Amino acid sequence: MKAREYKFGVAVTVLSMLLTISCLLPGMIPLTPIPTVPAPVMETNADTLIETLKGQDWVYLQSLAKEQYTEEELDRKTPGTLTFTINITDEKPTYFNYGWCTTTEEILKQNFQHIDIKLYFNDKELGRDVVHPVTFTRPDGLMCLDFGVMMSDWPNGKYNLEAVASFKEKINDGIADYEAGDYIFIYNVTVEK
Repeated sequence: MKAREYKFGVAVTVLSMLLTISCLLPGMIPLTPIPTVPAPVMETNADTLIETLKGQDWVYLQSLAKEQYTEEELDRKTPGTLTFTINITDEKPTYFNYGWCTTTEEILKQNFQHIDIKLYFNDKELGRDVVHPVTFTRPDGLMCLDFGVMMSDWPNGKYNLEAVASFKEKINDGIADYEAGDYIFIYNVTVEK
């Protein structure tokens, strides 16, 4: 009798496991394959990126945009989204970045205790292996910190890039106040060479 109850218990357990697995499988296995788009080459060496930025043979991604936003729109004081339409037709390396400047180094450090920067390529967050911090002083004396990635050898296609600066609280750059929230820059990129 005990062996019979044991076999019944094992059968119920196995059946339960099979039912559970059969319920999970439809969500785990995509019915249609997810297409992968080849990505451009992203510079992994921070020193090489800095050397490239010192030269003339590269371009800011934002400078290729059809949209021409005013300085006030680009330096908005409240969260929101700006969208850029980009066409890349040549082989120049492209610098995709988010930068922040303040009047002093102390304010820059203090501000970045409350700012979180993320860069995305086709909805995937780019890691520290390709996103490099670059500190510099502008000709007008402002202290800046850039988070950027240098991209080259773009395959033809369409890409979505996004820079998100999340301000965890209201901050001041030494000139003006900026409200807490997400400051989002979307780049719809088409490459046709």
